[in-house]
Amino acid sequence: MASFDSTGGRQERSTRREIVQLTATGVGLSLMTGLCKQVRCAENDTPGQQEQRFDVAGREQEIIEEAYRLGHQYEKQYGGCAQCTLAALQDAIPFLAADKGLFRGASSLDGGATPTGLQNCGAFTGAGMAIGYLCGRRRNAKFKGTTKQSHKLIRKLYKQYEGHYGSVLCKDVREKAKRDCPKVVGLAAKWTAQILLDEFSTHHADNANAPSALDENEKREMP
Repeated sequence: MASFDSTGGRQERSTRREIVQLTATGVGLSLMTGLCKQVRCAENDTPGQQEQRFDVAGREQEIIEEAYRLGHQYEKQYGGCAQCTLAALQDAIPFLAADKGLFRGASSLDGGATPTGLQNCGAFTGAGMAIGYLCGRRRNAKFKGTTKQSHKLIRKLYKQYEGHYGSVLCKDVREKAKRDCPKVVGLAAKWTAQILLDEFSTHHADNANAPSALDENEKREMP
């Protein structure tokens, strides 16, 4: 038989209600905690940090050629080598998000970002932004992650520039390229696309000992 407290309420019913409320609260907190963990993981994960591989279904060469084509087209049509290189990579590479904020952030980096042209080629800088976006350190309370992988990849691009132009400086590159900036942007996008595919696509893991398309076609320029 149910007992009554001094205020006339049923203790048994009150106890049951409290148990249900506590249980619901606990479940709710558990679900919220799980959701927060998922959100944090989603915010902190990058392809590089997880060694994630993306299946591009044998389209590697198509993607590389598309990166060149778009880079050449965008620079010729719109100008702005940093933004055009970044946009070409965003549009050609399936696993690189077309982040509008990142694109806008490259606005002042073309032409060596100075009146003298004595700083880095804007196409090199725009490509570096794409690399960093994929595998760079993330911003949170502790600046989570490392810059090791992004540095490794940008140095691969530097070697391509060094071998082709002898420098990454805007003035030197323009002189060597005979001021053909659409071609500079196209090649920067092409080289970077190959580097990113080697690092993040499944074909690299399956063909680790195969010669790189970049090595085989290094001297072959797109039409």
